Amino acid sequence: MTKLIRADMIRMFRTRAMHLMMLLFAGLMILEGWIASGEDVESEGHVFSSIIFGMGSMLLPMFVSIGICLIIGAEFNNGGIRNKMTVGHTRQGIYGSWLICSFVITLVMEAVLIVSSLAAGFIFGKNIDISDISVKALVINILVMTVCTLSFTALIVLFCTLFTGYKSVAVAFIYNEALMMIFSLMGELFKSSEGYKLASRFFIQAQMKFYTAIEVTDSPWLTVLCSGSLGIAATIAGIVSFRNQDMK
Repeated sequence: MTKLIRADMIRMFRTRAMHLMMLLFAGLMILEGWIASGEDVESEGHVFSSIIFGMGSMLLPMFVSIGICLIIGAEFNNGGIRNKMTVGHTRQGIYGSWLICSFVITLVMEAVLIVSSLAAGFIFGKNIDISDISVKALVINILVMTVCTLSFTALIVLFCTLFTGYKSVAVAFIYNEALMMIFSLMGELFKSSEGYKLASRFFIQAQMKFYTAIEVTDSPWLTVLCSGSLGIAATIAGIVSFRNQDMK
């Protein structure tokens, strides 16, 4: 399986689409920094929060899902899966390799988000007070966001097996956008509801309002537990689905 992971990793990061998406993502974060710096804010902490936890947490799932769906979808379309099975790789091994490589893609895209957001903050927010930023809050909130994004990644890999080929790109996009709209509406109607707060802990699309660079999000351990359990459930469902899928 190590050879399979290495081969998949090389193939994924050699694709031109992945390089373009990383550059586009970084460029959008820099642009958001320029836009945020012109708004009426009181501190750099608010500016940075609006970049990394506002626009950043909204765009990260979209870029991650499109990249993963394009790469895995290509294997269904060009017969790459059959070739892997022909040389002796099991379906569990193939799915495991996809999942690990997708996690790496997610972490790389998040690194692009953090670096470009920091760069945007320093470039466009240099004349604004940065005293409100809490390193502890920033680190903890980024770690919680990472767990939520990895859980989302596990769901995307599941979608790639349920909706084979490039259909998964459309499904993942609709899922992501619909979930953001639903939680945005629920946030307006049920923002004081404990049920809404609990449901929000499972999905990265609902987390934008809860992260800042100033204070730690409420009960981060509970968010990690909820989101992590969703990712584990998606992984089990994906393995079972792919194992039983007819490849003829």
